[in-house]
Amino acid sequence: MTWLVKKLNFTVDLNELAEYYNMLQRDYESLRWDFAKCQHEITDEWRDRIQSHYGAERGWGWAIQSNLVDDTLPCPPYNISTHPRCEYRNTSMAQGLILRLQQAMPYTYRWSLFVQLPGGTVPRHVDANDEYTGHIPLYWDEQAVFEMGIDEDNVENITCPPGGVYLVDTLVPHATFNRSNSNRVGIVFRMKREIYDHLMSITGQI
Repeated sequence: MTWLVKKLNFTVDLNELAEYYNMLQRDYESLRWDFAKCQHEITDEWRDRIQSHYGAERGWGWAIQSNLVDDTLPCPPYNISTHPRCEYRNTSMAQGLILRLQQAMPYTYRWSLFVQLPGGTVPRHVDANDEYTGHIPLYWDEQAVFEMGIDEDNVENITCPPGGVYLVDTLVPHATFNRSNSNRVGIVFRMKREIYDHLMSITGQI
């Protein structure tokens, strides 16, 4: 495949997604993970890695699916917690639109909602070699980008306008940068690469 980011053939209602985000902020503050309050609950390696990259700590989110045995604790966006872990499974935050999306895509996992502040970054990396990552942008300025490319000196800046659902080929080295003045907010999920054809067959509004 030659694409880096592909827009899928189905959509979601952005008003409903905004209502979902507002609900998390209103009702689930206790489960919001952010580096400032949770940095002592992750491995030393990851704490050092985040602290060594300017902007990597500028974000937070909610793990709609948690892999912590105690699902009353905030779950980090990566598998880096020092708390006892288990398989990812839905929390009480999986409701409404999220459940419909999961029903349409039962092979997806590690659902979360992320917020990346202005100046935030995720350092250059690649993800698991058998996965794609899905993104559903809610608030995503054109200056919030994926920086993608095999050659670090020859990268492509890609943005994902709200109103679509996108698949990212995260085997390609990539970083994220929020160079805008507003928060970048969206849903993230993962899926095995072998499910690509079925994913592309989904149409309409979920």
